[in-house]
Amino acid sequence: MRYIILKKRLANLKHHTAHTTKPLRVFLFPLYKKSSQFLVWFLTIKSNLYLYAIACFVSTSILLIFKAKQNMLFFLLYANNIRVKWILINYYITYKLITQMKIIKLLIFGFLYLFFIKASTAQQISQKVQLTMEEAITIAQDSSLRAFIEKNEYLSDYWDFRTYQAEFLPKLELRATPFNYERAVREEYNSQNEEYQYIQSERLKSFANLSVTQNIPFTGGRIYIDSDLGRIQNIGGKIEYSSTPIRIGIRQDLFDFNSFKWKKKTEPVEFERSKKNFFQSSQEIANTTIYYFFNLLFAQIELKIAQNDFAIADTLYQDGLKRHEKDAISLEDLYSLELSLMDASSDLERLEKNIRRSQTRLLSFLRMDKSLDVELIPPDNIHSINIEEQLAIEMARKNNPDILNIKLDKLYAEQNVERAKKSRYSADLSISMGLNQTTDDNIIRNVYTDLENQQRVEVSMNIPIVDWGLSKKRIKLAESNREVVMARMEQQEIDFNENVIRTVEEFNMQKKLVERAAKADTLAQMMYDVTQQRYMIGELDIIKLNSAQNKKNSARKDYFGRLQEYWRYFYEIRVLTLYDFTKNKELSIDYSDFFQASVLKTLKEE
Repeated sequence: MRYIILKKRLANLKHHTAHTTKPLRVFLFPLYKKSSQFLVWFLTIKSNLYLYAIACFVSTSILLIFKAKQNMLFFLLYANNIRVKWILINYYITYKLITQMKIIKLLIFGFLYLFFIKASTAQQISQKVQLTMEEAITIAQDSSLRAFIEKNEYLSDYWDFRTYQAEFLPKLELRATPFNYERAVREEYNSQNEEYQYIQSERLKSFANLSVTQNIPFTGGRIYIDSDLGRIQNIGGKIEYSSTPIRIGIRQDLFDFNSFKWKKKTEPVEFERSKKNFFQSSQEIANTTIYYFFNLLFAQIELKIAQNDFAIADTLYQDGLKRHEKDAISLEDLYSLELSLMDASSDLERLEKNIRRSQTRLLSFLRMDKSLDVELIPPDNIHSINIEEQLAIEMARKNNPDILNIKLDKLYAEQNVERAKKSRYSADLSISMGLNQTTDDNIIRNVYTDLENQQRVEVSMNIPIVDWGLSKKRIKLAESNREVVMARMEQQEIDFNENVIRTVEEFNMQKKLVERAAKADTLAQMMYDVTQQRYMIGELDIIKLNSAQNKKNSARKDYFGRLQEYWRYFYEIRVLTLYDFTKNKELSIDYSDFFQASVLKTLKEE
């Protein structure tokens, strides 16, 4: 019947489309004949509603343009009932439009229509996915906002370290003043008249210097080799050139603080700490993921319990009505059953809202589509390992960035003491030797012939005679701060070791607690089943049934609470030690990861 209606409408549309579609039909018909049916069929069998909407629009438009009535039967043959409805809706809209609009306007409206279809159905279509704890952790460590921040912070520290390394490599530098024009009145001494006088000068200067510089880490000085060329032209006068083809020199601080020496001590530790922080942050992200994961898992478990309780309460209430009619239970017990049903209904509504909030928080943290309906798989496969305290302390002291922080604080304290001592006196030494020449015959090559020797030695000193004990006070202050830092670091090391031991002890206990909670959950479920059966045959009252139900629910929640504690302590130990005790190896960066691959690619480009 619907096909007959469509056939009539197509016939009515024939005179509307003939003059606008004829050239297009002649040009596209060969291509259309071979591929249109396959295209329509392929888009139609897809379960995605957006692709289906495209199929509706494209197919209807093609049918109208080419008047291919037989293809409508083909299209309807492969479409299910729901999609047939969408085809008819789309066809009706297209029919109304084409009677009033041109083909171009129709296509524009069609794309807007498809966009509207996608936007309006996005809220209605929610894809249900299953997610394990390991998968959630992997997604969080790769795609969460915190992972993005940590990766970029590590990359920033990496380039800081590369900058430090570049300070100890030779540096080639060009300094130039290609053009310097000056016209001014200046003071000049006239040796013939033995008096100063003002003269008008106008000149043009140019200068270039090419140098290679190398820092000396052990002394804090710098050696260099350079070459320069200068040109000066007095406007209205002659042109002069000056050159230093080669000059070798050294600049050295004699008593000052050597920053290069201390950088060689601190910068590698800084970068090592950055790497350890990056490893540690990935485990902290795992711990945060566990928190959001179990929040949603608890919400799902409580919702299942609430749904089960509601179903049981409804069944018991309906059974109570029948038994009350037979005077098998008292009116008080019936009221108690009705009250339990109302409470179960309220709990169900509350938990349905709570599960939406918990799911949104987890998906937001993982940066996943919030329209997904996530079903979590409980992480029941706990590891049967027992961690040795001594091994955990050893790995923690080797890998934990907090230990590197302690080491850095000690180094910086020692550095401040030396800086205070070195700042009391200062002396600089500058030595250079080279060849140079000048010429005023306007021939530039002459400055490179008959070169003359050039030597320069300069020593400058700054020695305070009376500073009223200022330098001494700075030294004493730096030494006092060093002692405070040393004492604080010693206490931090003690607290750190105690924290590792306490965490290992707690983790080793969790396996037994999880096993006990699992057994208690099983027993509580069995006890409730027996109690419910005895209540149904009238051996027990409603009070004992409610008590058994509460114990069952409590045991179920306690089991998942113990499971969460187990995984929390498991990853807390990984945070402290940066060691995988299940595989007996230290955690490290996976260089096949995209982030590390990008770093290696940048290095290759250099």
